[in-house]
Amino acid sequence: MNKSLPDKWVRKAVFDAINNMSVYDVLSDTNIDIPCYDSRQVSNGGEPYYVLMSTQTNSVDKTTKCENSYQSSILLDVVTSYTSAGNMGSRVLADNILDKARELTNALSLDVSSGLTILKQTEDFPNDLVSITPNENVFRKFMRIELFIN
Repeated sequence: MNKSLPDKWVRKAVFDAINNMSVYDVLSDTNIDIPCYDSRQVSNGGEPYYVLMSTQTNSVDKTTKCENSYQSSILLDVVTSYTSAGNMGSRVLADNILDKARELTNALSLDVSSGLTILKQTEDFPNDLVSITPNENVFRKFMRIELFIN
């Protein structure tokens, strides 16, 4: 197959769509900007709310006679973290971030220079995770974007 892997192009499309998206936070009654990171959050502690572009997969689809295509996916990991001292936090912000990310990535397109085109896009929302420790409460929600790319 002579096409480049879609990984970097998919990450660029997702990043361009959702980085610093404005989301309403019920606890502070304000809109906050949510950053997007590739694989991990910045090491200096950074923001307590962010989206990670996590696991990516690709498989070559040889079902058409004209040319091969990719079945590609990327997992978005929405993270909200609250210190547990006197503040239990809320899953509502994680819900709002995921819903906004879903809205903004609804019709992704890849950079023209990639030579790749998204023919079909679907979303899946795996189970969310809640981690409660003596020091913090972390709420995580996930969205897997699945793409058929030619």
